[in-house]
Amino acid sequence: MRKIILVEEKKKKESRNKLIIGLVLVAIMVLSTAGYSFFSVSKEETKKIEYNGAEFILNDAGMWQFKIQNFDFSTQYNPEETENISVIALATINSYIGKPLFFSGEETAAKQEVARNLLNFASRMQDVCIEEDKDCDKTLPIKNCSQDNIIIFQEEKFIDIGEEENCIFISAPYDEQIRTADSFLFKILGVRNF
Repeated sequence: MRKIILVEEKKKKESRNKLIIGLVLVAIMVLSTAGYSFFSVSKEETKKIEYNGAEFILNDAGMWQFKIQNFDFSTQYNPEETENISVIALATINSYIGKPLFFSGEETAAKQEVARNLLNFASRMQDVCIEEDKDCDKTLPIKNCSQDNIIIFQEEKFIDIGEEENCIFISAPYDEQIRTADSFLFKILGVRNF
Protein backbone atom coordinates (compact mmCIF):
# COMPACT_ATOMS: atom_id res chain seq x y z
CA MET A 1 0.00 0.00 0.00
CA ARG A 2 2.85 2.31 0.75
CA LYS A 3 4.23 2.03 -2.80
CA ILE A 4 0.93 3.08 -4.35
CA ILE A 5 0.81 6.21 -2.20
CA LEU A 6 4.35 7.11 -3.18
CA VAL A 7 3.58 6.76 -6.88
CA GLU A 8 0.45 8.90 -6.50
CA GLU A 9 2.40 11.50 -4.50
CA LYS A 10 5.14 11.48 -7.08
CA LYS A 11 2.61 12.11 -9.87
CA LYS A 12 1.02 14.95 -7.86
CA LYS A 13 4.44 16.48 -7.22
CA GLU A 14 5.33 16.26 -10.92
CA SER A 15 2.00 17.84 -11.91
CA ARG A 16 2.46 20.62 -9.37
CA ASN A 17 6.03 21.27 -10.54
CA LYS A 18 4.90 21.39 -14.19
CA LEU A 19 2.14 23.80 -13.25
CA ILE A 20 4.56 26.06 -11.35
CA ILE A 21 7.07 26.05 -14.23
CA GLY A 22 4.27 26.80 -16.71
CA LEU A 23 3.00 29.72 -14.61
CA VAL A 24 6.54 31.10 -14.24
CA LEU A 25 7.06 30.93 -18.04
CA VAL A 26 3.70 32.62 -18.70
CA ALA A 27 4.57 35.36 -16.16
CA ILE A 28 7.96 35.92 -17.83
CA MET A 29 6.32 36.23 -21.26
CA VAL A 30 3.67 38.65 -19.99
CA LEU A 31 6.21 40.79 -18.12
CA SER A 32 8.65 40.87 -21.05
CA THR A 33 5.86 41.92 -23.44
CA ALA A 34 4.71 44.62 -21.03
CA GLY A 35 8.31 45.80 -20.56
CA TYR A 36 8.91 45.93 -24.30
CA SER A 37 5.71 47.94 -24.78
CA PHE A 38 6.63 50.33 -21.99
CA PHE A 39 10.15 50.96 -23.24
CA SER A 40 9.06 51.19 -26.89
CA VAL A 41 6.56 53.92 -26.09
CA SER A 42 9.12 56.00 -24.21
CA LYS A 43 11.64 55.41 -27.01
CA GLU A 44 9.15 56.62 -29.63
CA GLU A 45 8.51 59.81 -27.70
CA THR A 46 12.17 60.78 -27.94
CA LYS A 47 12.23 60.07 -31.68
CA LYS A 48 9.62 62.67 -32.64
CA ILE A 49 9.92 66.38 -33.16
CA GLU A 50 7.46 68.94 -34.43
CA TYR A 51 8.77 71.70 -36.61
CA ASN A 52 6.70 74.44 -38.24
CA GLY A 53 3.54 72.30 -38.11
CA ALA A 54 5.14 69.12 -39.49
CA GLU A 55 5.79 66.05 -37.34
CA PHE A 56 9.13 64.32 -37.93
CA ILE A 57 9.50 60.70 -36.79
CA LEU A 58 12.83 58.90 -36.73
CA ASN A 59 12.35 55.40 -38.17
CA ASP A 60 14.41 52.26 -37.49
CA ALA A 61 16.55 52.95 -40.57
CA GLY A 62 17.65 56.30 -39.10
CA MET A 63 15.58 58.40 -41.54
CA TRP A 64 13.29 61.26 -40.48
CA GLN A 65 9.85 60.66 -42.00
CA PHE A 66 7.27 63.42 -42.36
CA LYS A 67 4.17 64.33 -44.36
CA ILE A 68 3.44 67.53 -46.21
CA GLN A 69 0.00 67.82 -47.85
CA ASN A 70 -0.47 64.01 -47.81
CA PHE A 71 2.90 63.34 -49.47
CA ASP A 72 5.47 61.24 -47.60
CA PHE A 73 9.07 62.39 -47.37
CA SER A 74 12.17 61.06 -45.64
CA THR A 75 15.46 62.77 -44.94
CA GLN A 76 18.60 61.88 -43.03
CA TYR A 77 18.43 65.13 -41.06
CA ASN A 78 15.56 67.00 -39.45
CA PRO A 79 15.05 70.79 -39.83
CA GLU A 80 16.57 71.55 -36.43
CA GLU A 81 19.82 69.96 -37.61
CA THR A 82 19.92 72.19 -40.71
CA GLU A 83 18.98 75.53 -39.14
CA ASN A 84 22.45 76.99 -39.65
CA ILE A 85 22.29 76.44 -43.44
CA SER A 86 20.49 79.20 -45.29
CA VAL A 87 19.01 78.71 -48.73
CA ILE A 88 19.09 81.68 -51.06
CA ALA A 89 16.63 80.48 -53.68
CA LEU A 90 13.10 81.33 -54.78
CA ALA A 91 12.33 77.79 -55.99
CA THR A 92 9.44 75.91 -54.40
CA ILE A 93 8.07 72.43 -54.92
CA ASN A 94 5.82 73.95 -57.60
CA SER A 95 8.95 74.70 -59.64
CA TYR A 96 9.37 70.96 -60.21
CA ILE A 97 5.83 69.62 -60.52
CA GLY A 98 5.29 67.90 -63.87
CA LYS A 99 8.60 69.12 -65.31
CA PRO A 100 11.84 67.26 -66.05
CA LEU A 101 14.46 67.62 -63.33
CA PHE A 102 18.12 67.30 -64.23
CA PHE A 103 21.16 66.70 -62.03
CA SER A 104 24.75 67.69 -62.60
CA GLY A 105 27.76 66.69 -60.55
CA GLU A 106 29.20 63.53 -59.09
CA GLU A 107 26.88 60.70 -58.05
CA THR A 108 26.48 61.26 -54.31
CA ALA A 109 24.13 60.31 -51.52
CA ALA A 110 22.95 63.95 -51.51
CA LYS A 111 21.78 63.61 -55.11
CA GLN A 112 19.95 60.39 -54.22
CA GLU A 113 18.34 62.11 -51.22
CA VAL A 114 16.93 64.92 -53.38
CA ALA A 115 15.88 62.55 -56.17
CA ARG A 116 14.07 60.19 -53.75
CA ASN A 117 12.06 63.05 -52.26
CA LEU A 118 11.20 64.79 -55.57
CA LEU A 119 10.47 61.60 -57.51
CA ASN A 120 6.69 62.00 -57.21
CA PHE A 121 6.77 65.58 -58.48
CA ALA A 122 9.13 65.73 -61.46
CA SER A 123 7.96 64.19 -64.73
CA ARG A 124 11.38 62.53 -65.09
CA MET A 125 14.93 62.80 -63.76
CA GLN A 126 18.26 62.50 -65.53
CA ASP A 127 21.94 63.33 -65.17
CA VAL A 128 23.17 65.99 -67.60
CA CYS A 129 26.10 68.23 -68.43
CA ILE A 130 25.91 71.99 -68.05
CA GLU A 131 26.96 73.92 -71.15
CA GLU A 132 29.81 75.63 -69.27
CA ASP A 133 31.22 72.40 -67.76
CA LYS A 134 34.11 71.29 -69.99
CA ASP A 135 35.03 68.33 -67.75
CA CYS A 136 31.61 66.69 -67.94
CA ASP A 137 31.00 63.26 -69.47
CA LYS A 138 30.17 64.11 -73.08
CA THR A 139 27.85 61.11 -73.41
CA LEU A 140 25.32 62.96 -71.23
CA PRO A 141 22.88 65.48 -72.74
CA ILE A 142 23.89 69.13 -72.50
CA LYS A 143 21.45 71.47 -70.74
CA ASN A 144 21.45 75.09 -69.59
CA CYS A 145 20.05 77.07 -66.67
CA SER A 146 17.86 79.36 -68.75
CA GLN A 147 15.67 76.55 -70.11
CA ASP A 148 15.95 73.58 -67.75
CA ASN A 149 15.47 72.79 -64.05
CA ILE A 150 18.90 71.61 -62.93
CA ILE A 151 20.26 70.87 -59.47
CA ILE A 152 24.04 71.06 -59.48
CA PHE A 153 26.02 69.34 -56.72
CA GLN A 154 29.51 70.69 -56.10
CA GLU A 155 32.10 69.61 -53.58
CA GLU A 156 33.49 72.80 -52.01
CA LYS A 157 35.17 73.78 -48.74
CA PHE A 158 32.17 75.95 -47.80
CA ILE A 159 28.40 75.41 -47.58
CA ASP A 160 26.24 77.42 -49.95
CA ILE A 161 22.89 76.95 -51.65
CA GLY A 162 22.19 79.42 -54.41
CA GLU A 163 20.05 79.88 -57.46
CA GLU A 164 20.78 81.19 -60.93
CA GLU A 165 17.85 81.20 -63.37
CA ASN A 166 16.48 77.61 -63.18
CA CYS A 167 19.61 76.12 -61.61
CA ILE A 168 20.09 75.36 -57.94
CA PHE A 169 23.71 75.10 -56.78
CA ILE A 170 24.27 72.92 -53.72
CA SER A 171 27.88 73.39 -52.61
CA ALA A 172 29.32 71.72 -49.53
CA PRO A 173 32.21 69.62 -48.27
CA TYR A 174 31.56 65.95 -49.06
CA ASP A 175 30.56 65.06 -45.48
CA GLU A 176 28.05 67.95 -45.34
CA GLN A 177 26.35 67.44 -48.71
CA ILE A 178 23.38 65.41 -47.44
CA ARG A 179 22.65 67.86 -44.63
CA THR A 180 22.90 70.73 -47.14
CA ALA A 181 20.59 68.92 -49.58
CA ASP A 182 18.09 68.34 -46.76
CA SER A 183 18.16 72.05 -45.96
CA PHE A 184 17.26 72.73 -49.61
CA LEU A 185 14.41 70.19 -49.43
CA PHE A 186 13.01 71.79 -46.27
CA LYS A 187 13.05 75.17 -48.00
CA ILE A 188 11.24 74.12 -51.18
CA LEU A 189 8.70 72.09 -49.18
CA GLY A 190 7.92 75.10 -47.00
CA VAL A 191 9.07 73.43 -43.76
CA ARG A 192 11.61 76.17 -43.12
CA ASN A 193 11.51 79.82 -44.03
CA PHE A 194 15.00 81.11 -44.70
